[in-house]
Amino acid sequence: MVLSTLLAIDAMARNAGGRIVIISDTHLLAPELVTPGAAIDRVDAGESKMMAMSDDIMATIADSIISIKPSIVLITGDLTHNGERASHERMAQHLQRMASHGIRTLVIPGNHDCNNPYARRFDGDKTLPAATVTREEFASIYRDYGYGPDSRRDPASLSYCCEPVKGIVVIGIDSNMDEHNTLTSRGDSTDTYYNGGRIKPETLQWVIQQAQSARGQGKQVIAMLHHHLVQHFDKEDQLLGNYIVQNHNDIAAQLMQAGIHTVFTGHLHVTDAVAMHDAATGDSLVEIATGSAICYPFALRVAQLGRHNKSLEIDTRWLTATRGCPTLREQGRQRIINSTPGMAAMLSGKAWNRLGGRMSQIKAMLEMNGGKANLPETPQQATQLVLRHLNEVLSRAMLAVVEGNEQQKDVEDIIEQGKQGIRAMIAEVMPEQADNLWEFFLGEVYPRLDPLVRSLLEDRNNVGTDSESRTDDLHLLITL
Repeated sequence: MVLSTLLAIDAMARNAGGRIVIISDTHLLAPELVTPGAAIDRVDAGESKMMAMSDDIMATIADSIISIKPSIVLITGDLTHNGERASHERMAQHLQRMASHGIRTLVIPGNHDCNNPYARRFDGDKTLPAATVTREEFASIYRDYGYGPDSRRDPASLSYCCEPVKGIVVIGIDSNMDEHNTLTSRGDSTDTYYNGGRIKPETLQWVIQQAQSARGQGKQVIAMLHHHLVQHFDKEDQLLGNYIVQNHNDIAAQLMQAGIHTVFTGHLHVTDAVAMHDAATGDSLVEIATGSAICYPFALRVAQLGRHNKSLEIDTRWLTATRGCPTLREQGRQRIINSTPGMAAMLSGKAWNRLGGRMSQIKAMLEMNGGKANLPETPQQATQLVLRHLNEVLSRAMLAVVEGNEQQKDVEDIIEQGKQGIRAMIAEVMPEQADNLWEFFLGEVYPRLDPLVRSLLEDRNNVGTDSESRTDDLHLLITL
């Protein structure tokens, strides 16, 4: 009886602060912007995002959130497909439906959401311009979702601070650069679009002041922004610099010192978590990135506040079907597989840009010791070379990364399959020197690639260093 009473008291303490649901990158496209036809089919066919189903998916997510009954919902940016005004207004309708059930939602913009020159409507076989929103209009549309009178606003950005649950302060940090976008629809000479991330110096100081003030009052602080603040794999800032804020190491250290230990992000469409530690102080900052709500595996996070709001226990759930699509999960998974050629084209295109101008020199060097080098002569040929030998393993690797907890997959088999694919590529390009080149690859090239491969596929960070770490992507217990 005593044990039952204690367990009941503990449950009451855990539930007192309520639940928090986190979603990201909903990329909603308002139904009124789509008339079925070739235009939407062309765009949707090349996407891992289930763009044409985005409204159906958001409606189903809203149903799920209403059934979960959280105190707070956090949406970490890219609410809309390309910042269409109609899509923002449609999103506000979904949020209002949740609000009618007593659920408080807080949003922050992503790089797609404001001043977007690529806002479009799809009318049969035509793609036509659509109205986008300014930053001020974004704040107005989401007045009830973070930008209202109960929030403190940063004068320099769309960042804000509020206390949606007693003792829990949420700081939404605007990490976007869309104020530098140009739009021909507004009289500019060209359309330009910035998707990288940065936090303005004055905004950083404002965020630090808000965090220190909250901590000084004994409150807990949770931050959210669209771009990553901490690298989710080694060399992310070099390979995918537009996905992480500029000067991220220094900014993360300052926020951690100010008392921010939990950060929610999105942008990269992966479900991943990473911890940053300060060995000198024993302090830490955990960043939880949530994958796109309209991409496989359709993740949403459910976080439970612990006793006295001192901790946050995070679980990851998956949307498997919607009102209109009972096979959503299966179709989404196939979309990831189908997107492999696009990823191969991107990788080979980057390599071509670095090496393309020197192909004749590379060919001459390879042929110095005899034999003909069958190098691709165009970026398209390079892509086809990659796909002939690496298509399947790239799909396996992509699925492992987007699903999270990659180390639970058969990583060694994926790595070995990748190596054999590269060996086959070498044999096709330089058949008479294939064995020698393969030995060179294993001895000189792959050892430099291995830490990056391990970081991606074994869910490790700072591989091979004293600060190497691994964080569970899907189930976490965080001290606030």
